[in-house]
Amino acid sequence: MTLLYYPPTWEGFLTAVFTVFDRKRKGVTLSVRHPRGRDGVSLFPSETVETDPEKARRVEAGMGRLSPTLSETVYTAWLSEHPAVEDDLIALLDAGFAANRDPRGNLTDPVTARVQKAAKDAGWEAHRMLQFIRFVRTPEGIYVADIEPKCNVLTLIGNHFHGRFNDQRLLIRDLTRRLVLVSRQEGWFIRELSPGEELPPLPDDGEFEDLWRGYFKAIANPARQNLKLQQQFVPLRYRKHLTEFQEIPSPSGGPGSTSAR
Repeated sequence: MTLLYYPPTWEGFLTAVFTVFDRKRKGVTLSVRHPRGRDGVSLFPSETVETDPEKARRVEAGMGRLSPTLSETVYTAWLSEHPAVEDDLIALLDAGFAANRDPRGNLTDPVTARVQKAAKDAGWEAHRMLQFIRFVRTPEGIYVADIEPKCNVLTLIGNHFHGRFNDQRLLIRDLTRRLVLVSRQEGWFIRELSPGEELPPLPDDGEFEDLWRGYFKAIANPARQNLKLQQQFVPLRYRKHLTEFQEIPSPSGGPGSTSAR
C-alpha cells in the first residue's frame, strides 16, 4: 500500500482521488491522508500529490453525473476529518463509478453508513457553531471569535456570518487547525496561518461580555435549573469560548464569581 498525502484543500483531495483511480488501473493500491494526519514514521511508502485544478474538476464532474448532490455529501464528509474518511470516500466513489449510479442508495453498506455519518457529524458541528460562537470587539472595530470544533467547519458557516454581518469586519479563528475565516463587506475567505505565525489573544471586551452575561441571567430561571439537561444542550467542550460560562472579574480585580455552570 502506498500512502498518498495531499494539500489540505478540497481541490487537493479531489486531485488525490483522481490519482488513486489512475493508479488503480496500474494495480497499485493507494490510501490518501491529509497532511495533518501524519503521526510519525509510516511502515508504508508515501508520496505527495500536487493540486491539479483540471483533475479536480474532472472528479467533481464525474460525481455530478452520478447525482447532483453527491459532491456535497462527499465534501461535507471530508470536512468531518474522521479517521480514514478519505479511504471511505474512495471506496464510495469506486462503487458509484463502477455501477454508474449514486452509491448512497445502499444503506446497508458499512462504507455508505460511515460516509453519511461523517457528513452528518460535520453538518451538526457547523450548526452548533452558529449557536456557540461569541465575538469580542477589538479597538480597531473588528469582531473576533475563537473556536475549537471537532470538524473543519469554517467553510460551512462562512456564508451565514458574512450574510448576517456583511457591514462589519469579522474574524473566526479555528485554533485547532490554525485557520482564520476573514469576513469583510466585499466577501469572505479562509486563510491558513503560516508556520511560526501566532494569533494574539482575544482582547477583554467588557461591553460585549456584560451584554452576553446579562442576557444569560435574564433568561435563566433558578427554580427550573437542570444542570444535566444544560450540559446536554451545551456540552462542556464548547464552554471554553462561551462568554456566559467564563469567570466574572470582581471590581477589585481579584478572583470573581462564576456565571452559571
